[in-house]
Amino acid sequence: MKFSVLFADALNAIKRNKKRSILTMLGIIIGIGAVITIISIGNGFQKFVMENLTEEGDENLSIAIQFIPKNQNLYENPNIEFFSQQDLADISAIDEVEKVELAQPSDEFNTYNLEVETVYGQKTAFVGVVENTDDTIIEGRNLTDVDNELEERVAIIGDKKAKELFKNYSETIGSPLVINGLEYTIVGVYEQKAGGLTIGMPNSEISIPKKTYEKFKQENPNSSALEVFIKSGANVKETAEKITDRLKETGSMKDVGTYEFFDISEMMEGISNVLKQITLFIALIGSISLFIAGIGMMNMMFISVSERTKEIGIRRAIGATKGNITLQFLLEGVTVTVIGGIFGYLFGLAMAMLISAFLPFKASVELGPILTALGISLGIGIIFSYAPAKSAANKNVIEILS
Repeated sequence: MKFSVLFADALNAIKRNKKRSILTMLGIIIGIGAVITIISIGNGFQKFVMENLTEEGDENLSIAIQFIPKNQNLYENPNIEFFSQQDLADISAIDEVEKVELAQPSDEFNTYNLEVETVYGQKTAFVGVVENTDDTIIEGRNLTDVDNELEERVAIIGDKKAKELFKNYSETIGSPLVINGLEYTIVGVYEQKAGGLTIGMPNSEISIPKKTYEKFKQENPNSSALEVFIKSGANVKETAEKITDRLKETGSMKDVGTYEFFDISEMMEGISNVLKQITLFIALIGSISLFIAGIGMMNMMFISVSERTKEIGIRRAIGATKGNITLQFLLEGVTVTVIGGIFGYLFGLAMAMLISAFLPFKASVELGPILTALGISLGIGIIFSYAPAKSAANKNVIEILS
């Protein structure tokens, strides 16, 4: 029998059992829709994260070069010049380098090495410039948005630094603290985290309101990190290694520390892979509903075979082969699942768009999910319709017609 005739018979069989076919199709629609929704939102979230990790409008790739002193106390010396003008000139002379400049703290990581003074003397401390804080408070309170908006001269201090700057730990709250010549009042003592580095800057030991800092235009000291912009087409990692090798040979601070580079491309690739794996894992969980829908499909097909036993016998009697019968029932199952897959994709797309309207990012629709939806639908149709189709083809014609 011709394929077109078998396909037409399959469509007629589906039309004769509309309610059963629609209910079976509904399971496919829900399963495919769930997978498409998860993948679209996951891809949108991945793009959102990656875009926020890069600076908008910056067409040049950049490398962060960090100087790590052997003696961490060097950070507390405001007169130390971590990178000399000769260091900058040597790096600029490298062919792959477009420009080089001292790294400035970003809005998220404003940390400065400043002179601080109490009644017990003068030292240096890493001061964080923030809009508000959410630290674990031991005494007093955190800094608030109100402190920032009103440009209040208040500060909170880490417990370790408080013990270092004040003889009597209990007298810290309410005490004056002079930072770069400007007096602040300590309103809170927080649990100071273990020492570490952000990109180019250590953890803060004292925090003050950002607008207060900007109002009095406090001076930004020398940075222990460089931002190096490389030319288009240059290999990021090779260029970074070339820069650090040059600094290890001629750097002004090579005898008292080491130079390391931060490869943001590797970090972003790692984050991207993690987000992809999370999305796929959640999508696999959602695809369990597809397996259940496949079982429903198989059940529908077995019922259809049972109801059409005489039809199968007549077809075999007038010349239809086992292959023809198998193909006919396979076509019925595949048609139901493919139609369900198409509607499932549209349903998933609509759900993704609806959900993303309440999120800070948009769902990302790509060709891959479309092909995936159709492929999964086709696979379900073939796998779960094969056993009923073979059962129909293997029925004994003589027993059927007797």
